[in-house]
Amino acid sequence: MTALDTRGPTARTRATATFAVDVGGTWTRSRPLEDGAPTERVPTPSILRRPGVPVAVLRDDLVALLARLAPPGACVAVSLGAALDERTGIVHGSAPLWGAADDPVDLGAALARRRPDVAWHLVNDVTAAVTDLAVRHAPAGVRHVGYLTVSSGIAYRCLDVPRARIEIDERGLQGEVGHLVAQVDAEDADLLRLRCECGGAAHLAAISSGPGIARLVVQRAGATSDPVARLRAGLGAGEDWAQGVLRSAVAPVAALVRTLWTLDPHLDLLALGGGVVEGLGAVYEHTLRGLLAVPASYADPPRDDAWFDEHLRCCVPGDVDLLAGAAAAVSGAAEAVR
Repeated sequence: MTALDTRGPTARTRATATFAVDVGGTWTRSRPLEDGAPTERVPTPSILRRPGVPVAVLRDDLVALLARLAPPGACVAVSLGAALDERTGIVHGSAPLWGAADDPVDLGAALARRRPDVAWHLVNDVTAAVTDLAVRHAPAGVRHVGYLTVSSGIAYRCLDVPRARIEIDERGLQGEVGHLVAQVDAEDADLLRLRCECGGAAHLAAISSGPGIARLVVQRAGATSDPVARLRAGLGAGEDWAQGVLRSAVAPVAALVRTLWTLDPHLDLLALGGGVVEGLGAVYEHTLRGLLAVPASYADPPRDDAWFDEHLRCCVPGDVDLLAGAAAAVSGAAEAVR
């Protein structure tokens, strides 16, 4: 019997998880929630890894994987890289997992049918990230904490820390920004022809996600074999084309960050993480800060390193634990509220 949404569509059931899973577009990680427990990592059955496989098969294989990972009788917190209604367990879509498929799927119910001995609690992966960020890194007095993941997909969550709330819409969503049209400079207008994994053109994720950056490298350098490694090598060597690719990929993200700060004056801490940010490291942060340091208008104040140090964080590996964050979220540290 599923523990999802037992209080109806207004809130997610609170629970103390004993096991956690994080499902990304490339890897699925899991571990028991006890001190010193090892983390297991296995490939995710996703469209990124298995292009051409029917979405129905990928979904069934994901359910089978999660059912296999869950210990008998466990209370499992699942962090899922998908547009997810955390109150009901219904997934509206996931470009990294299932591409352009947009038919809602009740993943919570499917898991409950497969493993009725397990209490399943599903949260969006960015909910898990922002919750762990707030628990472990937010200074006292912080009002809103935001987390923007730039990985195989791009998404955002904002947590109202004093109220432990994430505001959601009628479908249970917040911050699916990767599928908004990207803001690019005039010289990068050709990038608006690039297509996202969801099938749409000109999306932020089509340009600035991991797969998007790979597309830029192919376009600019013609590198079709491991384009991300080619970019890293080019950046390490200080090659102009590589620095241009990085700037083109980061500029739409910087534009989004400006928008977030403009719309939410209480956003006291904003962190960026995910495979792209953490994989590229200091060079990504340097590029982002450089773009944000230049005011766009009178409404966009100048910002120096001291301001960035207080308000902007580019995560390094280990800064954010999605497994711990998922467990904290289902315990009540971040309630998805309509």
